[in-house]
Amino acid sequence: MNLIGPLLSPVVEIMKCSCAPIFLRLGYIKDLERNFERLNEKARALYDKKEDIQREIRRHGNEKTPTSQCQSWISKVDEIQNQVNAIEEEYSKGDRRCLRRWCLDIPSSWKLSRRIVEKTNCILNLSEESNFEGGVVVDALPQIVETMPAITIEDGTSTERTLQKILECMRNERIQKIGIWGMGGVGKTTVMKNLNNLPEIARMFEIVIWVTVAKEFSIRQLQTEIALRLSLKLLDDECNERVTRRIFQSLRGMKFLLLMDDVWARVDLEDIGIPYLTQGNGCKLVLTTRDCNVCHKMETNEEIMVELLSVEEAWELFREKAGEVVDSPTIQPLARCVVDECDRLPLAIVVIGASLRKEDNILIWENAVQELSAPATSDIYDMEEQVFRRLKFSFDRLEDDNLRNCFLYVALFPEDHNIDRVELIEYWRAEGFIDPGLSLVDARKKGHAILKHLINASLLLESYGRFDSVKMHDVIRDLALRITSPKGSGHRFLVRANKDIKDPPEAEEWKNIERMSLMKNKIGNLPESPNCPTLLTLFLQENKNLRMIPASFFEKMCALRVLDLSKTSINSLPHCICNLVNLRIFYLKTCPKLVAIPPQIGAITGLEVLDAQDTRITSLPLEIGQLTHLKVLNVAFSMGRDEIEEDVANSGGIISRLSQLEQLRIDLSSTESQFEHEWNKWAEALLKDVSYVKGLMSLEFYFPHLESLECFLQTIRPWKKGRFTSFNFNVGRWYPSRSGWIIEFGYIPELGTKEEILTIRGCDGISSAILELLSHASRFSLQCHRSIHCLCELGMQNTRRLTDCMISECDEMEIFIEGDQLIEAALPNLMSLQIDDMLNLKSIWEGCFPPGSFNCLSRLSLLRCNKLKNIFFRDND
Repeated sequence: MNLIGPLLSPVVEIMKCSCAPIFLRLGYIKDLERNFERLNEKARALYDKKEDIQREIRRHGNEKTPTSQCQSWISKVDEIQNQVNAIEEEYSKGDRRCLRRWCLDIPSSWKLSRRIVEKTNCILNLSEESNFEGGVVVDALPQIVETMPAITIEDGTSTERTLQKILECMRNERIQKIGIWGMGGVGKTTVMKNLNNLPEIARMFEIVIWVTVAKEFSIRQLQTEIALRLSLKLLDDECNERVTRRIFQSLRGMKFLLLMDDVWARVDLEDIGIPYLTQGNGCKLVLTTRDCNVCHKMETNEEIMVELLSVEEAWELFREKAGEVVDSPTIQPLARCVVDECDRLPLAIVVIGASLRKEDNILIWENAVQELSAPATSDIYDMEEQVFRRLKFSFDRLEDDNLRNCFLYVALFPEDHNIDRVELIEYWRAEGFIDPGLSLVDARKKGHAILKHLINASLLLESYGRFDSVKMHDVIRDLALRITSPKGSGHRFLVRANKDIKDPPEAEEWKNIERMSLMKNKIGNLPESPNCPTLLTLFLQENKNLRMIPASFFEKMCALRVLDLSKTSINSLPHCICNLVNLRIFYLKTCPKLVAIPPQIGAITGLEVLDAQDTRITSLPLEIGQLTHLKVLNVAFSMGRDEIEEDVANSGGIISRLSQLEQLRIDLSSTESQFEHEWNKWAEALLKDVSYVKGLMSLEFYFPHLESLECFLQTIRPWKKGRFTSFNFNVGRWYPSRSGWIIEFGYIPELGTKEEILTIRGCDGISSAILELLSHASRFSLQCHRSIHCLCELGMQNTRRLTDCMISECDEMEIFIEGDQLIEAALPNLMSLQIDDMLNLKSIWEGCFPPGSFNCLSRLSLLRCNKLKNIFFRDND
């Protein structure tokens, strides 16, 4: 035996080595199911960790960007997720070939189990790598260039030659400062915008910064614009010196181009925080100004004058604006005389051409030539005055005083300000420029027609990328301010908007003024009792330092028709508001410290618009019910307060007394569960009150549950009679989103625009009320529904009008649309579809695809749908 032992020992070792892989493989096969369950457990934990990190990234918005390490980690998780999905699919296929959990395909089973174990180890390693020492985000770098809306410059034109001169200077390393100058309306800003948009400029610099300086500027205003471009957050109480240092630190070492438009006086770049421009750092400044002397004061290396149009360019531009009527043999000679009187100035040609567009009456053309060629009066002494005289011709040609007043009113807003169309129309209506006898819908239609007329006349501009607002060219605004100055004839405006002033006008300046704009300043105190019996409009909005209004401030403003206190820090209103007996519009939007509206509001019986959104008020005073001419009421009540029970008792019957009410927005949804019962009780009391308003045409409201919605639709008369022109209904408790995002459409439907918005949250089942509303809706959001499996359950015939649809956190939904249930095209008018955070969604579409389905779809957004495998999947048959 002693001889045999040594001989067998190697054999035993060989057997051990050869059997080890066999036992290992058998272990893989035996533990296949357990390994797969562990893989799923660890994968889910990893995906949750990725969601947490992505939520953290989203919380910072555009101000922060994920680190390179974080981005790489997320990419690895996404790759692992695809691999795990493939393993899941292979496992499910293998499961069908197994008997009593023992697989008949042994080689495939141990290979799959081994892959599962390896992938689980990869997941564990990735989980350990998620503890980023430096955090997951860093400050976001701003994009190099923000593209500006600009008229395209044609090749071979005088404007294009000017642009090329500037480019030559930009390429010259020895030139750091370039001045572009010329009279107002010659096209300096157009040249600058085209320069900003050139791809070559983006390649030359790390960042291009655009700043509009304006006539009366402050260093802080310029710093604010630059800081915004650099993604720097400024505090209201942060001193200029500190801001200067922060801007300097951000720009130091960066190759930048600073574009300063409309400079009227020397600007000290060092005070702003702009590093010194040298040949070594390659930074440059380009400015535009009406006065070449400003270029000299700014120490520019090169000054380039913007040329007037050539005679032929001037004629072609005028012909484009006035239309082919100028080709008429009888009108063309007169039209050419008009162009000559415009002195080849682009703005004058555009405005005057628009005012004569398609005019075929030869007498009007003769009159135009006569007026434009009339000798200058004694007070017209320089070229700028000559420009205004020509532009005023278009103002005088407006059809009536109402149109002229509407145009002049726009000058109350700051230079280059985007003016909300609906607000502007409401101001016009309150001032009497639009027939007060019209309904709100018809008045807004009339207002939009006036806006279109002024835009077609080139006296107003459409805001770039913003269909809800308009703006005014700075030269046109200067013309309007000249006409409306206190020294002018009959209009008497005082405009100090966005001037960074801290003190209001002196007491003497308030006398005899009809319209005053002090918006967007730093005014902290107001005079005790200014004597202004003729004041019709007072703009005080966006004065964040304004915390208190004197007790007798409104006593001598009995003629006031428009008052805007939005975005101020006032916490109360003085009792003397009862003196505002002629007030028609009262804006208190976004006054975050305002806690109550005083009962004296009941004395303003002619009030038509009251907007108190985004305040801290908890209820409306009973005296609101006396405002029997009120047509618009927008209010948001503060959430989670102990006074809710008392407010429910006090608020009953107020809304139903507003017999003229046409638009109502009440925001009172609550996410605080401890107050939910009381809040819903209040909502139901208000709903009962609202249902008695006969003339209501637009409503935004929160319905606590489906039962309250059903009851409301059965009782509210305007809905039953089909009088609603727009609605925005939120049904169900506002559940916090898993992703941390707020899923909503984000704006109030404008009265008369046929915007119908329906949002369903946290409901179970499908009621007839939902289907009825859905059939009228153009925008639909379904969130946290607990039982819906497919959109078809809502009846696809009810979704035909939808243009926008958002679905999120409906965990029972696996297929968005099942084509086999359809007999006609699905969602034929849908333009935007967003599907977010759907845990079990596997396919957007399965089955047959009727022609015309998704015919208008232009935007599809799919976020956090981890099981989604098919966008569109058709059966083989």
